Amino acid sequence: MAMTEDIAAFVASFNLKTAPAELLPRVREAFLDSFGVMLAGSREQSAQIAARWVRSQGAVGQCTVIAAPDFRTSPANAALANGVAAHTLDYDHFGHQSAVMVPCVLAAGKAKGVSGRALIEAYVVGVEVSTLLAKGMSKSAQELGLHPAGVCGSLGATAAAARILGLGPEQIRVALGIAASLTAGLSQNFGTMVKPLHVGNAARNGIVATELATLGFTANSNIFDQQGGFFGALTAADTRETLGKKYRFSDPGIAFKAYPCPYSSQRAVDAAIKIAERDGVTPYSSQRAVDAAIKIAERDGVTPRDVIEITCAAAPNTFRVLIHHRPTTSLEAKFSLEYLLAAGLVLRTINEECFELKHVNDPVIRDLVQKVRSVDAPLQRETPGEGDVTVQVRTRAVVFEETVTYAPGHPKNPLTWEKLVEKYRACARQGAIQEPVLSRSLEMLSRIDEIDDVRELLQLFAT
Repeated sequence: MAMTEDIAAFVASFNLKTAPAELLPRVREAFLDSFGVMLAGSREQSAQIAARWVRSQGAVGQCTVIAAPDFRTSPANAALANGVAAHTLDYDHFGHQSAVMVPCVLAAGKAKGVSGRALIEAYVVGVEVSTLLAKGMSKSAQELGLHPAGVCGSLGATAAAARILGLGPEQIRVALGIAASLTAGLSQNFGTMVKPLHVGNAARNGIVATELATLGFTANSNIFDQQGGFFGALTAADTRETLGKKYRFSDPGIAFKAYPCPYSSQRAVDAAIKIAERDGVTPYSSQRAVDAAIKIAERDGVTPRDVIEITCAAAPNTFRVLIHHRPTTSLEAKFSLEYLLAAGLVLRTINEECFELKHVNDPVIRDLVQKVRSVDAPLQRETPGEGDVTVQVRTRAVVFEETVTYAPGHPKNPLTWEKLVEKYRACARQGAIQEPVLSRSLEMLSRIDEIDDVRELLQLFAT
């Protein structure tokens, strides 16, 4: 088989019943996490703008937009709006495959009225295909700054949508060929509303490509078998030895986020917060920040003014996506190592509130931002989320240091089911979801593969 043929065969034939027993619990965790993050993100400005645009298009359909539950739209437009919501907080798991696939399968599944099992099978094939292609992206494509979530996510979403719409292997190959020319996403737009649009657009692309294929639209049906191109690093051995044999959900496992910021920053943030907690850093009211110095190490009597320097040492290129060094907006702050460390030290946590402009513009934090320096350590860059990251806070009297090797939420430093449930509840509340809907949705998502019709779940969020 050729590579495109291998991928299409996997998409058409995957069966949850014959998959390894350990797969389903991991899939349920990832789906729950991404659904919750989508609920929280639906209240953000970017998600609200996307929802307004979708409403203005007047598309016919019965699909739910989480950010605007009072109207219905087409599957493609619902996938776009919900995809923006799923990624706008940057709180979804590393790789962002689920932030693409969850909105995609929910929209396609709502239109089709599929069971929870069919929904989850489509979700799995989408995540697996997207992950495989991300690994197969050529070095030249990566150097262009292409965002895998937008490029590979579009193709994974096509696999997922094709599975729900019941396409056969030949039509799946055509749909993948269509989607390959719809892919987009540049890393230069990180720290703006366009980054979550990469994800929403990818979810939408999957449905558009699949629907066009069902109508007879043509494309190169061997899109991954050409010389060169975006996926020049992909080999037939990859498609034959990985798909259906190894699953991203369990090998290496899903890397969840404990903090709503880019995954590359999670270890550094965790180290800064540990220093703050261990050495007596106290949170403060930003309303009083101008009038009073804030204690950083209460036990040692250290204030922000005493901090001479904050250094963060990691393997070269660990923080390459953190491109905003002096952020002035909430979105830029998420992509600023300097801000994340300064805020983590002062606020003793990183949550969505930390990105409010009152903190981004706080004089105490802004002063600390000026003192942060990133240092290349003599280390090889490991798999994302792995490898030592060392934060040092240097004062006039003492140096505080913390090293984190595995980000919290990494498979080797996992978040328990209880922690994921806690995160879901917090995200749902942030998304203005109240009882009894919150608990009912949690119960359904905990056994998503068992529900008879995905519409039952989405009806909970409809006005």
